[in-house]
Amino acid sequence: MRPTPVATVGEGHVPSRDAQAKWAVIAALVAVDGLWLIHGGMRLAPTGLLRVGGAILAFGAIGVVYERWRPEERLAELAQSAVRLLAFFATIGVLSYLVATTGMPVADDLFARADRALGFDWVSWCDFVRQRPLFHALLHLAYLAALPQIAIITAYLSLTGQPERNREFLWLMMISLLIIVPISGLLPAFNASVYYDAPGFLAHMPDFVALRTGRFTEVDLSHLQGLISFPSFHTTLGLLFPYAVRRWRVPLLIAALVNVAMIAAVPTEGGHYLVDVLAGAAVAAIAILGAAAIEARLLRRAPAVVLAAADAD
Repeated sequence: MRPTPVATVGEGHVPSRDAQAKWAVIAALVAVDGLWLIHGGMRLAPTGLLRVGGAILAFGAIGVVYERWRPEERLAELAQSAVRLLAFFATIGVLSYLVATTGMPVADDLFARADRALGFDWVSWCDFVRQRPLFHALLHLAYLAALPQIAIITAYLSLTGQPERNREFLWLMMISLLIIVPISGLLPAFNASVYYDAPGFLAHMPDFVALRTGRFTEVDLSHLQGLISFPSFHTTLGLLFPYAVRRWRVPLLIAALVNVAMIAAVPTEGGHYLVDVLAGAAVAAIAILGAAAIEARLLRRAPAVVLAAADAD
């Protein structure tokens, strides 16, 4: 199922229903973030806001140039996708900080008990990995590949003329995080590295503790930490990345190999429990179904001019 493309009306351009729907989600997040920041006596750091805002404006300007004045559909698609990605990740990133201020009881004991019930020994797995330096280095590199893959896949889909896959890709990430972030507020956790007092992902701890104790007052968009333990967003991405490039065999194979390693790295490099991984996989499945449903609905409601463009795509 293909989402609706940009339609041309007269001499101007109007966003597709797909783009309108995504901006509606982003606008809703801006409103929630703004009200919550005010209520909580917090603010956005001016430096981070300027950096992210500047990047959004720069990509937006590039998109306008390649859409209206120097028509190049693929470059316009890439720039517009970058704008929506940056805007969404900024707003959902702020929300991931705000939900941590609710101070819900940490669920580390619950997750550790669930792991044991599943027969998974986190400490033994961590020791197994760290006793094999080459294997550990491979997992570490794979874990760091998450953010670069978002950029690479967005560019790949845009520049190879797969706008429908690109728009689907953003829906997949949006739906995933709209599920994951609220859950992380209801079931927060320090993470397995902290719980077992083992080496691992600890960079988030200063922000996480400060948010939970009411000592955090300024959110810097350029230095957001990954505060989420359950469900694991890395696991979700590890399944969504190969799905996004499924059209052609070689990119699919490369993505599959990289992301099998990334998911294997989630417990040790991200400090996640096994149940975090299983929950992240469930979120990926829900996101795939949700994206398909959204795209089908948008296409059914599209005006005739857009439907004709979609048929010709």
